[in-house]
Amino acid sequence: MKHRVCCIGRPGGWAKEAGDEFIKRIGRFGTLDCVFVKEGAHAEREMLEQREGWWSICLDAKGEALSTEGWRKEWERLERAGRTKLVWLIGGAEGHSEKVQSSCDAIRSMGPQTLSHDLAWVVLLEQIYRLESWRAGHPYHRA
Repeated sequence: MKHRVCCIGRPGGWAKEAGDEFIKRIGRFGTLDCVFVKEGAHAEREMLEQREGWWSICLDAKGEALSTEGWRKEWERLERAGRTKLVWLIGGAEGHSEKVQSSCDAIRSMGPQTLSHDLAWVVLLEQIYRLESWRAGHPYHRA
């Protein structure tokens, strides 16, 4: 599975350190690239451009929250359908517009709590690592 994470803003400090570690780990199991979009008038257009040719997932508090097992089943279903490139969109402080949400293939939530986009980025990377390592038979995820 190939992953692209597109995020408004660039994580720094602790979030960058944690994210960089998960990016390194994910590289053992699959492909991941992160795209950071500067908040502003063109941010929405830039995010939408990142999804072209990819199955797109908008992360939003109103989206469907899946368990780790639920995400694994969804990824396996997508793979069987030939969709092996996933792009994850993480919005800024105001979230995503209706235009962005309606243009995505799915809207998912990281859970009922509100997360800063830095924290959402790190949690998403950890879940991508958890799932890719699980799918590869690595013991990181012990279900």
